Amino acid sequence: MIRLPMLLLSVILSSCSSLPFFSGAADEAVIYALGPREGFRSPVSADLKPACPALIFDGEGFAITARHRLTLRALFDENSAAEKKKLLVAGYAPPALPHDHARALSERRAQAVRQHLIELGLEPANVQTVGFGNDFSPTGPSSDVVVIYLQ
Repeated sequence: MIRLPMLLLSVILSSCSSLPFFSGAADEAVIYALGPREGFRSPVSADLKPACPALIFDGEGFAITARHRLTLRALFDENSAAEKKKLLVAGYAPPALPHDHARALSERRAQAVRQHLIELGLEPANVQTVGFGNDFSPTGPSSDVVVIYLQ
């Protein structure tokens, strides 16, 4: 009878090892969409440089505009050279929105940019996304933008 509670306790504790406060990893708080993040640094804890000008979105939109396409084409042409770099696409949303809605909107914006870069020909494994919503880092942009960081 004692075996069952011990077994349950060991299963519960082993599943908790992936939580940030059990693992001790500082950058576990940033969740990257669309796959693992090996080889990608966090824009919160790292000194990353933008790969191109920020893509500005209007209102609560997340559609790629003609101006976005020109910027992304230039980035693709530069990144499709011999040395392929990894890109981190970070989305942001206005501070007036509720946090859940802002996070979802920023993720949709980042994923729309990622999808367009993939359609241009970048390897999907080389483009990761993160949506910050309206939780800005002290050095991050204020709202309504997607910033593409070069890894």
